[in-house]
Amino acid sequence: MGHMIKPARGVIWYPISESLWIAVAPRRASPEKCLLLQHNEVGLLDRLNNPSGVPEQDLAPGEIDIVKKWLAPEFSILEEVKVHKPLNPHVNLARSVFQEYRSAKELEGRHDLASYHLTEINDPVRQFEEVEMTVSHLYREPHPALEGKNYGARFARVLIEDKAVGKGFRILELGCGTGIFGREFLREVKNAAPDIYKSLDYTFFDISPVLTKSQEQINKEHGKIMSFQTGDAYIHSFPDAGYDLIITNEMIADLPVVKLTKGDRSQSGPAADGWDMGKRLGLDFSDAPPQFLFNLGALRLLINISQTLRPGGKAYIVEYGSPFGYPKAHHVTNHIEYSIHFGHMLTAAESLGLEANLLGLHEFLGFLGDVKVLDDLTHSAIFGHLLPFLGITRESSKVYTEDMLLKALPQVAQKVKNLSFVSLKSLGGILYPNGFYALRLVKKRRKSF
Repeated sequence: MGHMIKPARGVIWYPISESLWIAVAPRRASPEKCLLLQHNEVGLLDRLNNPSGVPEQDLAPGEIDIVKKWLAPEFSILEEVKVHKPLNPHVNLARSVFQEYRSAKELEGRHDLASYHLTEINDPVRQFEEVEMTVSHLYREPHPALEGKNYGARFARVLIEDKAVGKGFRILELGCGTGIFGREFLREVKNAAPDIYKSLDYTFFDISPVLTKSQEQINKEHGKIMSFQTGDAYIHSFPDAGYDLIITNEMIADLPVVKLTKGDRSQSGPAADGWDMGKRLGLDFSDAPPQFLFNLGALRLLINISQTLRPGGKAYIVEYGSPFGYPKAHHVTNHIEYSIHFGHMLTAAESLGLEANLLGLHEFLGFLGDVKVLDDLTHSAIFGHLLPFLGITRESSKVYTEDMLLKALPQVAQKVKNLSFVSLKSLGGILYPNGFYALRLVKKRRKSF
């Protein structure tokens, strides 16, 4: 046991009676993450709740026994204070390469989620609350990290400033989720530029009939300027030079990928399409491992976008991935998605006559990384375990500041101990989306493929 002891990250405790408390440990090995504690045990937790920890030698013999128990993996209530060494960048690189290798090894042929989206999505709200969380869903309400705007409104503001929205513009949104993004995007345009808003033609395009129905219901306020289409954007034949602006937000990781093997350029089967497309788009695979995955669907969609944008028109594609890394599998509850090789997207865009710029999504939308938000493990402890234990209806998923948490759960937030709020940029992932990218495209010239 180390010299300094403190509560483990994410552990919280909450009174349920005068003598009993419930401690929640998200990393506890047992499926049951909640543990009942006596008042004297909570007193020990309070003593140990110091950022630098408490010296082991300051504990009484009976307290040491409790501490030894709580340090065990089946409890994980406490942790030893350790000095964290700076991360070696080579470790992350090796991990990324291994994930690319494993993802390619596990896939045979081609992966396509079209059937999943057509038949497996039954509840739009549950889909984005419990199955596949998105950045836009987490920030669907006004948030300090976006200067008081929600994700869709902030996106609209950036595009208005980029002069991507204008009078009489035809706008196509591909893969529209519940429809909240489009609703908030159009609300912001209406508030900022009402004359432009009234002249727009906004089309929602989605493969899922269930999500299309949600989009229709949520966007009734925009009825005069909107329309809806259901289809597979990967194979759909869009009108030539039909749109001034195209938006695809957090969708292209769902599109087909294909496994390719160096030295085996088969003339038939799923791989043939990948090799052929790579050649025609001028893609370089010299840095690829012996077996690798190829974003066939995302690049096919890019071709569609290049053909259906009007000259001078703009497109914005948001997804997670890397400017250099080959696609990696991401297991999302009941299906698998694949990250995007944005380096290939940039090269392909140039081949298709598109001017292309790539920014991290946090830069593109101007996320304020110093905003303090609820630590991810503490969030899990409250919403995943404490609220269900107390029989309180679970709040929808958000990135909570302290004020937001107090407003949403005043009684709980005022009593729970050891709440941890950290800078948003320290969390990364989907919370501070520095692993997501925004690809901005401008149609400069007409070029067929």
